[in-house]
Amino acid sequence: MKKLVFGSVVIMAFIAGSLSCCSAKKSPEKGATTDTVHGFAIMELFTSQGCSSCPPADELLGKYAAQNNPNIIPLSFHVDYWNRLGWKDSFSDAAFSQRQRIYASQIVNGSVYTPQLVINGVTEMVGSEVKKVEAAIKMALGHNPSTTVVFNSTEIKKDAIVIGYNITGNVSKADVLALLVQTKANTKIKAGENNGAMLTSYNVVRSMQSMPAKPAGTCTLALPSSFEKDKFSVVLLIQQKDNLAITGAARVKL
Repeated sequence: MKKLVFGSVVIMAFIAGSLSCCSAKKSPEKGATTDTVHGFAIMELFTSQGCSSCPPADELLGKYAAQNNPNIIPLSFHVDYWNRLGWKDSFSDAAFSQRQRIYASQIVNGSVYTPQLVINGVTEMVGSEVKKVEAAIKMALGHNPSTTVVFNSTEIKKDAIVIGYNITGNVSKADVLALLVQTKANTKIKAGENNGAMLTSYNVVRSMQSMPAKPAGTCTLALPSSFEKDKFSVVLLIQQKDNLAITGAARVKL
């Protein structure tokens, strides 16, 4: 486990890019939305290609991704604070590091480290601790969601994807977080703590946008230059503004 110490942590609004509103034309595939009749587990792994402790956690996340369980959504957020130590993570983003710091300001121990796993926005642990991860997921699956989000349309444009959605439940104090997720990526590491290794990353978040939740709306996510439709999915999370608990989620393959 690798820790980075910060002098202070300030609660900030989630990093949000520009979200545009427009009509979406294509409907998602039948059965594409996450089944949230029962409980769900959102696994947010904060990781880095420059951290030697991270590959086991990446592999564990990959095992959950391979299950294709509609009620377990593994996500890999690559932080940027390891980039100064010899290797720039090709998937890192300062917005992902800030998201982790916001969690640290809310969760009891207040730590920022890699590999850190946050489940449903409220429980954190070392991402490679198999038994603790398994127990936390089992607990999360035992609680029914209080909101439901459903995709009603997607439209892929030249450099962006527009998502239409509907939410049921109380969202007066919640945000919608939209994520563009790459299913799998292999990277040859040429410097830093993992120098010489071929690392595999799973369910890598490539783009993130946040906006206040409402019963119906649209959001837009930028597409990376390497975008290939069959290798990506979109995840929508409903997250409370006060305690950061995730109360609903949905995922659709593109």
